[in-house]
Amino acid sequence: MKIKSFGKINLNLRVLDELVNGLHKIESLIVPIDLYDVIEIKEIKNDKDVIVFDSMNIPENNTVSKSLNLLREMNDFSQYFEINITKNIPTESGLGGGSSNAGALLSKLSQVYNLSLPSNKDVAQKIGSDVPFFISGQPAFVTGIGDTIEPKKIDFELNMLLAVPNEIVSTAKAFLELDKSKSTSTLVNTYKDIKIFNDFWNPSITIEPNLIKIKDYLESSTGEDFFLSGSGSSMFCFGTLDNLQKKIDHIDENQFRIVKIVKKIDFSLETISD
Repeated sequence: MKIKSFGKINLNLRVLDELVNGLHKIESLIVPIDLYDVIEIKEIKNDKDVIVFDSMNIPENNTVSKSLNLLREMNDFSQYFEINITKNIPTESGLGGGSSNAGALLSKLSQVYNLSLPSNKDVAQKIGSDVPFFISGQPAFVTGIGDTIEPKKIDFELNMLLAVPNEIVSTAKAFLELDKSKSTSTLVNTYKDIKIFNDFWNPSITIEPNLIKIKDYLESSTGEDFFLSGSGSSMFCFGTLDNLQKKIDHIDENQFRIVKIVKKIDFSLETISD
């Protein structure tokens, strides 16, 4: 079977000082977007999963292997799989690719094999704090350690021009820098009554100062304000489809991993499969 594993954009992100088992509590309005990886799942007669990303075997301790192991811990389930993932969501970009892969697998396999899903708290602590959001699959206000998901109705079309630089920002390093600097967001904007901000901006530009030049370039080229998603390095702006299509023509795509117009979506167990 094949499933789609969608990315996300953090429209805003606040990181709180309070820790739960070493994980920061957060507050974030997150939307799924129509940029996705493709996951092919095959049953195998083996006692070990085979996980391949873009035709390359990857280390065992990844979000996909963690999600499969957690499903088995929660259920009397001994089936193993060959998982082939075609990556379209860039890694270490703040778009949640690895978490999305895990969430899509948890959702689909629990449905197909009638398995109990782990609690959001277990998922957040044992796999990643973004994963519960991807199990939910709809715009949501996410709090706690990522384990509290409050669906949020955004009843207007939300189109964004997404630019993913070649520069990367490790989430782990971003949290370390944020803890060290104790900084909060200094860039706050509003789009259709949604507050747009990100506490990771200052930590991310400390780790990768070139992000400042990239943001300046995007804004001077398009005349639009750009914002950071997640811990970086992806940036996005808002607009109508027609307007964004005109803006994208002013960006030198060779300077980026991806320059693409994306939109807010809702997805469910019924819509992630081909």
